[in-house]
Amino acid sequence: MFNEAADDQSQFDRHFVKLLSDAPFFAEISRHVRKVVTRDIPTAGVTYDPRADDFVMGINPDFFGGLTDAEVSGVIRHELYHITFLHVTSRQVERSLHRRWNVATDLAINSIILDPSSGGASLPECALVPGRPLKLGPGKENEAAQKVSDLIASFPQLESSDYYYNRLSELAQELEESGLTQPGEGTLDDHDGWGEVPDDIREAVEAKARALVEKAAAAADSRTNGWGNIPSGIRDDIRRMVARKVDWRLVLRQFIGSIARGERSTTIRRINRKYPYIHPGVKKGYVAKLAVAVDESGSVSDEMLAAFFGELESLTRRASVTVVPFDAAVDDKDVFEWRKGTQPKIVRCKQGGTTFDAPTDWVNSPKNRGRFDGLIILTDGCAAPPGPSRVKRCWVLGEGCSLAFPSDETQVSMDTGVPTSGAWR
Repeated sequence: MFNEAADDQSQFDRHFVKLLSDAPFFAEISRHVRKVVTRDIPTAGVTYDPRADDFVMGINPDFFGGLTDAEVSGVIRHELYHITFLHVTSRQVERSLHRRWNVATDLAINSIILDPSSGGASLPECALVPGRPLKLGPGKENEAAQKVSDLIASFPQLESSDYYYNRLSELAQELEESGLTQPGEGTLDDHDGWGEVPDDIREAVEAKARALVEKAAAAADSRTNGWGNIPSGIRDDIRRMVARKVDWRLVLRQFIGSIARGERSTTIRRINRKYPYIHPGVKKGYVAKLAVAVDESGSVSDEMLAAFFGELESLTRRASVTVVPFDAAVDDKDVFEWRKGTQPKIVRCKQGGTTFDAPTDWVNSPKNRGRFDGLIILTDGCAAPPGPSRVKRCWVLGEGCSLAFPSDETQVSMDTGVPTSGAWR
């Protein structure tokens, strides 16, 4: 509880200082958020101030005066989660739908705060929580409001903001004639400032918030218990959200460059230094000779296979490519060289189980020894680990896939976007 004898700012400072020890992740974000004690908002809220170029947390001392220490901590975490998940800048909805989005983000965040793995955190009764009906005051007990309350009470915990938003939108369509498409009162905090970020700087502000969260995640990972009571699944979501996306094609080109070997050839366009104008000169080139094993097992979809073969064409511009289809085995009659500038007809010739030993043993075999500089395996990753390869091996994994075993070898994910689930969505 707040002590009436102390001034408002010092009391809030006390709670933020406690946050430094309880949750270093939030403490790092909090250090970059300006706190303002104000009665201009009913409860609390975060926004971006373009004039000062910073994030601001507004706090109403009258609202906080009736809360327990645990509830004050919960509200502060709630506001910092809004910044963590980029809610201030990342999504724009029509003004008429803005409140519905507010409710959806609050539901997502509050279910995290009240999750048992969060260490018994607390929130005020006015907070919207999945699985808990609304507190309907006088004049609100009509059929439409009750349906909204029943829907929120039926919601599962720890779903994304998009999930809750879409479910509320479905009900809103049913209730369109009643004029009630959102819960009436009850949002925990004020979100009005979210729509005030100018469009011309929105991307820059989002990048600023993402960099802040990335720094906080790095700080948390570097300390014992640096994440505090943030659930482990949410930690992973945050790490994925701020992970720098690397162009997987660039990583693949770097792998090919690392195994390219020099080749000598003669050309009359170069002067032979030892026998000028008598013998042709020497030209050096660098080329990688690749065995590209394509997983055609039943677990690899036709769409993933199409993506694999689509990238193979670009590889022929940088390397000598021999395509090796495989599932549980490699059949020599299916192996072919994909020459630069050609477009061979691609026919799926296998659809059995997967064994990564099949392409590895084929490259390691005496008949192929010395033919290749590297082995690239295009796969969904669903098989047991293979034996060692005589040549450098690289794994190219379909979108959303990962190896089913740990490996220190180069792994390239064909993922092209950010995760599609999580409270930030």
